[in-house]
Amino acid sequence: MSDEDQDIFKTRLHARAAFPLWIKLAAIKKHGIRTLDEDAFLNLIATRTGTGEIDEKAKKKMEKEQKDIKIAAKEMEKREKQEAKASASSGHKGPDPSMQLWTTRYAPQSLKEICGNKSSVEKLLLWLQEWPASYKADFKKPGKNAMNTNRAVLITGPPGIGKTTSAHLCAKLAGYTPIELNASDARSKKLVENGMNVNNTSLDSYIGGSKQTNSLGVAITDRTCLIMDEVDGMSSGDRGGVGALNALIKKSKIPIICIANDKGAQKLKPLQATTFGMSFQKPQANQVRSRIMTITFKEKMDLPGNVIDQLITGSQSDIRQVLNMLSTWKLSSSKMTFDEGKTLTKMNEKYQIMSPFDITSKILGPYMFSPTEKKSLGDKMELYFQDHSFVPLFIQENYLKSQPTKLRNLEGPEKVLKQLQLMDRAASSISDGDLVDGMIHGPEQHWALMPLHAVCSTVRPASFVFGQGAHYGGPNGMSFPQWLGQNSKQSKLNRQLADIQIKMRLKASGDKHELRQQYIPALYPYIVRPLIEDGSDAVEDIIERMDGYYLNKEDWDSVVELGVDTNKDDIILKKIPGAVKAAFTRKYNATEHPIAYHKAQDLGKAPKKLASAGEKPDLEDAFEMDEDVAEGSDEEESSGSGGRGKKKDGIEGDKLLQVAKAKKKPRKSAAGK
Repeated sequence: MSDEDQDIFKTRLHARAAFPLWIKLAAIKKHGIRTLDEDAFLNLIATRTGTGEIDEKAKKKMEKEQKDIKIAAKEMEKREKQEAKASASSGHKGPDPSMQLWTTRYAPQSLKEICGNKSSVEKLLLWLQEWPASYKADFKKPGKNAMNTNRAVLITGPPGIGKTTSAHLCAKLAGYTPIELNASDARSKKLVENGMNVNNTSLDSYIGGSKQTNSLGVAITDRTCLIMDEVDGMSSGDRGGVGALNALIKKSKIPIICIANDKGAQKLKPLQATTFGMSFQKPQANQVRSRIMTITFKEKMDLPGNVIDQLITGSQSDIRQVLNMLSTWKLSSSKMTFDEGKTLTKMNEKYQIMSPFDITSKILGPYMFSPTEKKSLGDKMELYFQDHSFVPLFIQENYLKSQPTKLRNLEGPEKVLKQLQLMDRAASSISDGDLVDGMIHGPEQHWALMPLHAVCSTVRPASFVFGQGAHYGGPNGMSFPQWLGQNSKQSKLNRQLADIQIKMRLKASGDKHELRQQYIPALYPYIVRPLIEDGSDAVEDIIERMDGYYLNKEDWDSVVELGVDTNKDDIILKKIPGAVKAAFTRKYNATEHPIAYHKAQDLGKAPKKLASAGEKPDLEDAFEMDEDVAEGSDEEESSGSGGRGKKKDGIEGDKLLQVAKAKKKPRKSAAGK
């Protein structure tokens, strides 16, 4: 090996070795390897010379790809010509291919044209082919794929990956006439029960005969396949539709294919027991690239491979969206540069809504902060903003459950020390995030600090402890944040403590905190412990002690729940026998107890004895006022207004009061006579 080759070998060795930087620098200095700074490295790139020729192996691969693309494009043209010739001979003019949408024009016509999920599509085709035999066997034989015990299949997966297209293609290849109902159709309970064709005969065959085709161009036979698209989109307008569909599946005489986007949707739970679940995954970019390049070649568009990869990645492998973007671009230009493709992808970028579980698994996984990851800091912060209230809680709950990648090449005490350092830095960052969150949700409302909170609470802690964790083969599963339950429990205990403090303040002078820390632990030996030590004999003393502080049975339960350490509620309640608890409750309910205060909602109510005595009296009939009294009072008022100096002392001179003295005058005159 020459000296130059040795230098190259040593350079590659030290560049790839996972050693700390200071060890690499010491080794480079020891071996005398030439080093380059940033400017020298950029100059080396700018001044390098090469042949510009492609490697022979890569050249053969590219030639093979181009050949396959040309063959596939020719097959498309040949098929379109045959379809046009067939429609002309039958006298029925079919649609002009140039006027069709690309998603319809270039829909797969065979299994080899499907991009991704080919194994699932093959299972679906086999299930449709064996469905008549399964029907005769009363769906008791599972078959090769264990699918033949179900009358229906539920296909789930992201939009635009070919679920509906695969269902139509498999139905066509198996000899069925597909009838599709999607979100644009009314699918209520009544229409599902009465309007669907559940017999093993197509409605179209009655109208047009056995040699006719339906609106999709599929030959009509005596067999029908029902395709229920967007089942999870059945909204209030389709009330009862999912339940009626589930009942229809149980007695169906035809195969039914249900399609949905969200596998975990609540409204799909009734279908999970009666259908075979089949999940479709997003195809990889290389699986979609060849199909897209075939279509662009046929449309005479000049698009480099990296541009197509960029469009596929930006659309989250949504083939339908890519075809729509390209068909729109074709109206103005037949070429697209890398920068134009980047701009188009940014304009039509498809954001995937992820659950907090998926976000936590992704950001704590081994790839998010790896040297080969191309995501910027802004892209990582976008994961936080998908659910900024839950993601920090998930990170705080699960950041210690991963196996950090930075510990991969360490062993022994050095590994333990490094792990503690990473945990300390992650915990410190989460603490800083809590301080920032206090400024955001506090009285000052500094919402401009949200990006800083994203870094401190999510991105920075994950950058220390990322590695093999949940969903990546790690030993620990992902947990739901316990803070939510503990916070709810704390709020409930605070309310209970406030109620106890309001009652006990007539006897105790402490505030809520002093009550929690000093009074309640002091009450334990008098109102809780005697039930464990003395049993039912201590019930009367406990009730007397509780009455002295105006505590009721609910307050006793709150005192037990507020216990900690050896007085923790679950420990205490296990030590009290059930018979003692029942005796305590019966005795308390059977006796009367003092009340510290009346609630506002109890004020103004009639006493229980009065309420049960009979009909409530009419207050308007309790006092009758004669007409003479009214006239006499008017005269007194008029006379009083005439002589203000003769005003009587007492309530008789008050104009706001009417004293019924007019009745006594006739009685006195009668007595005098």
